Amino acid sequence: MTELAPRTPAELTELLRARPGRVRLVGGGSRQDRLPPRGAAVVVSLRGLDGIERLEPGDQTCTVGPGLPRAELDAALHPVGLELPCGGDGTLGGLFAHDPVGAMTAGGSSPRSLLLGLDGVLADGTPWKSGARVVKSVAGFDVHKLLVGSNGRLFAAVRLHLRLRPRPRAEAWFRLDGLDVGAAAERFLALRSLAVPPRELHLDRDARGCAIVGRFTGRATFVCERLRALALPEARPFAQLHLEPTPGGEVLAGIVLASQVAALLAAVPGRFLLRGDGRFELATADADATDAALLQLPRFGAEACIVRGAPARRGHGTPLDAGARRLLEGLRQALDPDGVFV
Repeated sequence: MTELAPRTPAELTELLRARPGRVRLVGGGSRQDRLPPRGAAVVVSLRGLDGIERLEPGDQTCTVGPGLPRAELDAALHPVGLELPCGGDGTLGGLFAHDPVGAMTAGGSSPRSLLLGLDGVLADGTPWKSGARVVKSVAGFDVHKLLVGSNGRLFAAVRLHLRLRPRPRAEAWFRLDGLDVGAAAERFLALRSLAVPPRELHLDRDARGCAIVGRFTGRATFVCERLRALALPEARPFAQLHLEPTPGGEVLAGIVLASQVAALLAAVPGRFLLRGDGRFELATADADATDAALLQLPRFGAEACIVRGAPARRGHGTPLDAGARRLLEGLRQALDPDGVFV
């Protein structure tokens, strides 16, 4: 496998100006098995762009390279009482470009809300900037937010300007087990609709039934009062953000309206993991079960695509509406007309 590894933004710029052919941008590589095959594309690793260029605790902002591992940023933020308040791991560039988790609760922080700006490089090697390094700015259109969810197929990011938050003073996890579909959906919606919802909220269905798992944060008195008032038993932290496919099975990732959760759960079998913002993953038994689920999802206003399974099937999903398709095609034509990034 051909792999190129620029160490600076200038090296990446020169590499792309040299027209290396089709390119697959990678960070740590942890999400490549959730993307369609790269074919004969040259792999360009951004792991060398891994510095913390700026950390401003007073402003609660920082500037990092896309190859910086999330764990290294977390370690640097802990001593100054800050955190990057979104889920996900791997490199920061991959986390923001793939956006595999989104917000953990209704109205919570997500990569899209935390990306203040970036420095990037287009497919022909043209450098550009968007946004700002500070929270309050009038820097024009938020073009940088096109990075979120793009999977590195529009441009390469070389610096990310991020918004941080103070670490919570206290936190407590809770878990409700043994719920049926109706009870789980009702409790999920009730917790999601609180004036101050849990910092994280998950609905997890497996062969044993449904569970509601979450985390409250804030002052210690508030956290304790919430658990008591809502009759929520304390539990160990819940670390599962993604589902693994069974042998011969596949995993769908998508989004559904909260009001349709109960109906969707009743109609679609399989292991199901739902987060507070409506994003879900569904593990199916085989390709036939996946195809049957994809036919069902539009009935509930849900959208999804295959993210784990046979390489040739990854990326297939519910159809895009005409407007979304035109928007996607227009962005690719404007930013990468030659289809360099795959």
